[in-house]
Formats: sequence, structure tokens, C-alpha cells
Amino acid sequence: MREAVSGAPSPDAAAQRVADFFHDSLVAGRDGPACAAVGVFLAGSRNAATAAPAAAGLPGEHARHVTLAGFRGPDVRWPGTRSPGPLHIPLPSSRATRETGPVRRLLERLGVAAGDADGTGAPADGLEVVHVSGSGVDGLEELLPGQGVRSVLAFGGILSPGEWFAVVLFSRVPLSAEVAPLFRTVTGSTRLALLSAGRPSPAVEADAARTALEDMESLVEQRAAHLETVVAELRSATTELRRSQREREQRERELREEAAIVELLQEVGGVLAAELDLDALVQHAVDAATRLSGAAFGAFFYNVLGETGESYLLYVISGVDRSAFDKFPMPRNTQVFEQTFRGLGVVRSDDITEDPRYGHNAPHHGMPEGHLPVRSYLAVPVMSRGAVLGGFFFGHPERGVFTERHERLVTGVAAQTAIALQNAQTYRQEREAAAELQRHLLPALPQVDGIASTSRYLPAARDRGAGGDWVDLIPLPDGEVALVVGDVMGKGVKAAAVMGQVRTACRAYAQLGLAPTDVLEQLSVLVDDIAPGSIATCVYAVLDTRRDQLRAAVAGHLPPVWRDPEGDVRFLDGKIGPPLGVGRHRYAEQEVSLPPGSRLLLYTDGLVERRGRPIDDGLRQLRELLAGPVGEIEADCDSWLETLAGGQHDDDIAMLYLHRPEDTSHQVAVARDYAPVSSAVPDARDLVSKAMHEWGLRHLANDMMLIADEMVANAVRHARTPLRVELRRAGERVVLEVTDSSPEEPRLIVSHPGEFGHRGIFLVDAIATRWGTRWIDGGKVVWAEVKTS
Repeated sequence: MREAVSGAPSPDAAAQRVADFFHDSLVAGRDGPACAAVGVFLAGSRNAATAAPAAAGLPGEHARHVTLAGFRGPDVRWPGTRSPGPLHIPLPSSRATRETGPVRRLLERLGVAAGDADGTGAPADGLEVVHVSGSGVDGLEELLPGQGVRSVLAFGGILSPGEWFAVVLFSRVPLSAEVAPLFRTVTGSTRLALLSAGRPSPAVEADAARTALEDMESLVEQRAAHLETVVAELRSATTELRRSQREREQRERELREEAAIVELLQEVGGVLAAELDLDALVQHAVDAATRLSGAAFGAFFYNVLGETGESYLLYVISGVDRSAFDKFPMPRNTQVFEQTFRGLGVVRSDDITEDPRYGHNAPHHGMPEGHLPVRSYLAVPVMSRGAVLGGFFFGHPERGVFTERHERLVTGVAAQTAIALQNAQTYRQEREAAAELQRHLLPALPQVDGIASTSRYLPAARDRGAGGDWVDLIPLPDGEVALVVGDVMGKGVKAAAVMGQVRTACRAYAQLGLAPTDVLEQLSVLVDDIAPGSIATCVYAVLDTRRDQLRAAVAGHLPPVWRDPEGDVRFLDGKIGPPLGVGRHRYAEQEVSLPPGSRLLLYTDGLVERRGRPIDDGLRQLRELLAGPVGEIEADCDSWLETLAGGQHDDDIAMLYLHRPEDTSHQVAVARDYAPVSSAVPDARDLVSKAMHEWGLRHLANDMMLIADEMVANAVRHARTPLRVELRRAGERVVLEVTDSSPEEPRLIVSHPGEFGHRGIFLVDAIATRWGTRWIDGGKVVWAEVKTS
């Protein structure tokens, strides 16, 4: 600014340059000058020779006046002026107040035009920085119409003894009150710039420099103090922000953990409500509870009392491989376990080894040698209607892991598990009762010369009621045999009872020698009589083994499927009549040739019909299976059931499967019973080895002995009941069967590195052509089939 004023010939010229400087230097970004107008006022006493009062048309006695010495802005016709030229306002004057009202009021607001009404007063000693909004100055719109003035900022002070100055900025930008103090330093610089146009005394110039320096120092101190305050506030805000961020992150983690827990509890609740397999149910529960508690490992023990009254418990493990506990005996009811096994409450210990009940029971007096380390311990009984079904047990090698919250979560899972166990046990009991009823109503198939036959019955996988499916094989005079498969619609005791009566009547009609069409006609009338409103479907066929002829009639049932010796497969679906129970009806009869080498399958719709799969797709898949490689009939049945049903069948399944061997001399078998001891394994190997050599199958001896090793060892280890080993040869197939009374089914389980368990079934699966398990009265049969060539 001092450079801009340098060389000005007079104070008025310096004032104009100051006005130009502020107008050009203060900009509002790309919008141009920030000030609509800038005025520089000079006030003081002028001698009688000064032309200003005369020019203004004012009386000469008013020597004190304010002059608008510098102005930059729009061309303004100042109110009250009578001639062009600088604006001069006498101080004070009623006439000036009347004729230059807006300017006068503005200067009064700024403190420049202060004084008594009669003109005897003196102006202010100094001028502070004044800030007012545009609306705070009367007549502003009259002075600068349409300029959009938002704020007025004025600053000034003593220029020299008896003289004052003021700079007024009419800003288009709204300025806050906090901006005004910053212009105190600008005031000093402006005074120095205006003084440079005249000849001030050294004292005045020094005073101006001193005042500017003091103002600058004062501003620096104020800004420094303000900055320190701001920095302190920022530090406090930063600290608060970091704390808030940590709290937010912690809260987010907690919310994520809570969400994961809620999702896990919902998942567990859904699984436990839907799962009916006891082992799978308990495994789901233990896995979930182990995760919820943060345990290193968890277990569930079934509360099963032995003959001595001790608790012998079957267990499920989570968090570690079950093989880690294989070498330990089943736990007994020790002082630590007693509270859980008797349902006395939850046991939660930060360090179970310091519990006074720990270590008092023989033979281990604590945990057995080699047991996983346990310090933190949590045990929750699983109870239903006052009975202890079992208990959850969780361990961790560190102290103080389990909290009250973990206890509540696991207790909740235990309550859900108790309900699910009761449902699963009820379901199992009802299924077993249904299967038992069905087995008692279904006869064992008799042996018939020239025919290899087998049958299967499986209750629906998703239904608890007994069904009305049945199969029958009835030897008749003169080398004939009647073949029957049927299905009474519905579930429950009524369907089973109707089925039993229809089966008995069918056997009676068969013994009378009635033709298939006559038998179905009589059965239809019977069903209509004994169970009005019920219907049943049935296939009745008679096989003449001497003439190799099959005669069949079908009442609303799926057609039998037949494979001839060349491997061609056909359905006997030429003539199908209505179901039984719709009154007397004459059923058509079909006749086909069934020579040696042929196979015949009769079945109910549960084998091929499944929810979400059209029955035509099931029939097509059945045809493909029968047209493919076939072998020993027991293995065929088990394999087809697994492929078509896989444990997901919605309805009961009944099958009757026949094979007419071409050379019965190849149907040989050996069998032997064994006690569940380790010596059974080498004995079974010897049995298999001798049979394979006698049958001329030495090249298969090693494979069959290895299969026998694994299957018999599994039965000895897991079943612990008497077992039977049977080896059969039928044509180009050799089948090994191991029968025991254990309900535990062998499964393919992937072993982890370093483990040596669970590999036996993988060997069987790798060597055998096919293998599987079928359930029988009192147990199961595990079988494996191998081709002879």
C-alpha cells in the first residue's frame, strides 16, 4: 500500500490511491472485487483559505469538516450535494444532517462525525475498527443501489494532531465480526501510507510507526493466544475423536460378535429343530456350544447306565480329533462329573485342578496320562422332564476362560438340545416301532429252487408312521411261485392293518391256484369291503420255472421291470388296471418269457418318486441301473437303494428282486460266527483265503483278505458284539458280508495328517467294486463286492 501511495502530491491524492488499492486488492475469488465501493474520509481543521466549505456551499464558521478524499466505486450522486467535486461534510451541522443524511448517519455510526449539535464539541480522539452488517446502516441502499452490499467495515484513527482519517469498505461478501480486529494492523499501515504524501514531523511519523508496531505485536499476541487455544481445542478434539473411534471400533467388534452369536444361535436352533439323527444332532450342538464358549475342545456324554450302575457314556467330540480320546476308557461318575451326571447344576471353574473335588477318584486321581490339558472347565447338564440325558463338557488349557455369559449361552444350547434329543428319540422309537410292525407283517422270503431272491423294506425318511407297503413270495404247486408287491395308501396303524389283511387274503387266493387277474379282482372287492374309501395298488405275478414263463396283472401300480439274459430292459406296462378298492373289476393279464439269466424287480413308488423329481426321471434312472453292470442281488439292491433314495425318500420303499441264475453250481458260500475279540481278524482272513483258493480265485485272495481285515476289525472295535462273516460267489461276483448288532454305520471320514484312524473304509472303498450297509433285525450288514475278472 505504501508503494501504491508513494509519490502522491497531496493527502487527497494519497487517499484516492488508498481507495484504489483496497478496491483492487480485495477480491472474492473468481467473482472479482469483493468491495462494491471504498471510501477514504479525511477530517480536520483547514484555514480560511481552504475552498472546501465554499465549494460545499456551507458557512465558513464551520471550519471543521469531513471530506470524502478518496472514493472507488460506482458513480454516486451523494445526497445533499449541490455541485460536483469532493464531498465535504461540516462537523457538526443540522443542515448537514438534513442534506447529507445517509453519509452523516454512517459517519456517526463509525464515530467520525461525533460532536454536539451546536458544533462546539470535538471529534473522537481515535477510531476503532467498526463492523456492521449492510442492513445496520440507514440509507445504504439509497447510497449504493443494486450493489449487493452485505457488510460494512470501517477503520481509522488520528492521522496527525487535529486530523483524522477513516476507510470504509462496502463489501459484497458477508464478513463476520471476528474479522474486524484483524484490520487494526491495517489501520497503522494506512496511516503511514497517508502520512507519506505530506510532510509530517518526525515525532508524528515515529508515533505512527510505533502505533503500527504495537498494533502488530498486539495482533500477533492475540492470534498466538487464539492459535494456542485452537491447538488445545484441536488436541482435545483429536483425543476425544480417537477415544470415540476406539469406542466405535470396540462397539463394532462387539456388535459383530453379537451378530455372529445371534446367527449361530438361530442356525443351531434351526438345525436342532429339524435334525432327527441323534449323532448328527449332538455333533451340531457340541460344535456350536464349543464356539460360543471359546473352549479349546468340547464333548457331549450320553448318560447311559451300565450293569454296575456307573455312567458309561458314548461321546461326541468338537475342536479336536476324536482319536485323541480313543485310548481312554469311558469316564465314570467321579466327584467332578457327578454334579453334571446327576443334574445338580452347572459347574464352572477358572482352574478345575484347584477344585477340592478334583483328583479323589481312582484309578487316575485326576485326568489320565496323555489327556489334553484342562484348567478352565465348564460342564452343563442336558435335562428333560427331570431326567439327565447327558452333559456338555468344555475345557481350555488356560485359566479363567469361561465367563458367566459363556455359561448362559451354553445353558441355552443345552435346553434346545434336550428338546431336540427328546424329539429325535421319540422319532427313532416311532420309526423302530413302525419298522418292527412292518417286519412282523412281512414274511421272510422262502428259498425256491432255481431262483435267487431278496427283498427290502425302508420306512419313509421323513415320516414317523408305519406305511402300507408289502412284498411277498409264495411257493405254489407244480414249480410255480407267486410274486406280490403292493401299497395301501396312507400311513399309520390303519394302513398297516389293512395291508396285513390284504396280504393274508392274497396268500389264500394264491394257494387256491387263482390266475393273476382273478386274484386282483377278489382283492379289489375285499379292500372295498374291509376298508371303504381306502385304495391300494398291487402287482400279482406267477412265475412258472419249468416253462420259464411269467404271467402278471397290475392294479394301479408301477410296472415291474424285467432284464433278459442279453441285458435288454423293459417295463411290463402294457395293461394296467385301476387300483384295488374301486369295486369289482376285471384286470388284464400280461405274459412274458423269463428264462435263466433273467432278472425281475417289483417295487413301490417310494423307490423312484421324490419331492422335486418327476417320477418319469426316477423310472428312467431305474432302467439305466438295471441295464448297467449287475451282480450279486443283495449288493444290487443296496446299491440301487443308495443311488435312487439316498436316505431322502419321502415315502416307504418296498422291493422284491429275483434272479434266475444260468449256472447254479457257481452259487457257493461259506460262513462262520465269531466272538468280538481281536483273534477274529486273522481267523476271518484264513476263512477268506481258503475259500478264494478253493474257488480258483487266487488272484483276488489278497484283496479279499485286506477287505476282511478292515471290516472284521471295525466290527470288533466298534460293535463289540458277536459277528458273522459270510463269503458268497455268484457268477462273476464275490461278496463278503459282516453282520453285527451295532447301530453304528461305517462312514468315509477324512483323516488329518499324522492320524492313523478312519482309513479302513477308504481301503475298502478303493478295492471293492461297490460296498454298503443294510439294516436287519437286531443290527446291520456291511458288505463289499468284487468282480472276479
